[in-house]
Amino acid sequence: MDITAEHEVHHLHDKLQAWFRADVGADALDDLMAHFCADFSMVGIAGRRLDRNAVQALFAGGHGARPGLQISIEAVQAVDALSPLAVLRYREGHSLDGGRPTWRESLAVLRQEQGRWRWLALHEVPMA
Repeated sequence: MDITAEHEVHHLHDKLQAWFRADVGADALDDLMAHFCADFSMVGIAGRRLDRNAVQALFAGGHGARPGLQISIEAVQAVDALSPLAVLRYREGHSLDGGRPTWRESLAVLRQEQGRWRWLALHEVPMA
């Protein structure tokens, strides 16, 4: 693979930032969703499990909803996993208009599919 799983974490969050700021058009939703496995699910900071369809609906409704959003990714750390999986933990910060970021700890499971990394699972918790 030319792109590492760690690179995919950064790449997707760059795309998410552009999406929520409306730096890209609404027609970019399919490209954004191509990063996720068909059986993707996540547990967000609210503690609710969302499947891929729910995440797509969330994205569709959030296009341009946070124009000053800045997403920062720090402390990416790979955890041993058997191929074709990659498990990474990282810190994710969200700030608006240059304000102080709100941080969360995340654990992501990515799977190699069709020559690229796709997101299989994500679990986020707010940092104290």
